[in-house]
Amino acid sequence: GKHQATPSEGMVAKIPVLTGETTTGTIMTFGYNPYLSEWSPFHGALYAVLEAVAKVVALGGDYKQTRLTLQEYFQKLGQDEKIWGKPVSALLGAYYAQKQLGIPAIGGKDSMSGTFEDLHVPPTLVAFAVSPVKVTQAVSQEFKAAKHQVIFLPVVRNEASLPDFEKIKQLYTKIHQFIQKEKVIASYTVKMGGIAEAVSKMCFGNKLGFEFAKEFTAKQLFSPGYCSIILELPQESDWEQHFSSSEAILLGYTQEKPVIAVNGVEIAIDEAIQAWQETL
Repeated sequence: GKHQATPSEGMVAKIPVLTGETTTGTIMTFGYNPYLSEWSPFHGALYAVLEAVAKVVALGGDYKQTRLTLQEYFQKLGQDEKIWGKPVSALLGAYYAQKQLGIPAIGGKDSMSGTFEDLHVPPTLVAFAVSPVKVTQAVSQEFKAAKHQVIFLPVVRNEASLPDFEKIKQLYTKIHQFIQKEKVIASYTVKMGGIAEAVSKMCFGNKLGFEFAKEFTAKQLFSPGYCSIILELPQESDWEQHFSSSEAILLGYTQEKPVIAVNGVEIAIDEAIQAWQETL
């Protein structure tokens, strides 16, 4: 964006050629959350793969053409069976996600010595994803203009906090098709901070405001809807003909006024940016 304040989901680059121009490029992304992995190495690795893939989709790539590589760090294993269980469960989580999505990891690197005296690295499996893309169809993350529709496409989970991969594949395929038709203006994946984090960061790049279409609970706004995707669409978008009511909901509209309006409260964009950029 104009203010360089909306974080990118990944890198999009043209393939180098000796002569002429090309529109063929690659998308490169990553996925990993240490808090999630500390809670469950299995879930952490599974969602690392899914997060990297979701970012590829948000940027304009096709999940089916994505390939992965994995980077792993774990504490010194020794002879403790429970400690050995951490990398085993993480690798099972990553493998499960790959099998469900039908995409392979072509390689990786591991280190089982992340220990210094009594300090240990959290269970770490970082997924890196790469996918081809026509660069003219790549989508960036910042809101572009006022009066645009913004929709939320949630990932469905079960009682074990595992995603419904069949629905994910259908959803990610539809998003890719919608992007190919050049009907998506901006996109962002939902992470640990939920819808609130994603919408805020989409506002920051061009300091455009946002007004939610209805009241949302704190749980709806801040739940970590990992790997769900938010899209900015034109004012006259026909998204309801492309996505079912169970796949997408209207979040609200972008606006010129530089505030985020939610549940009767207005938060100034500059105030939100200042709070976000302050030191920890």
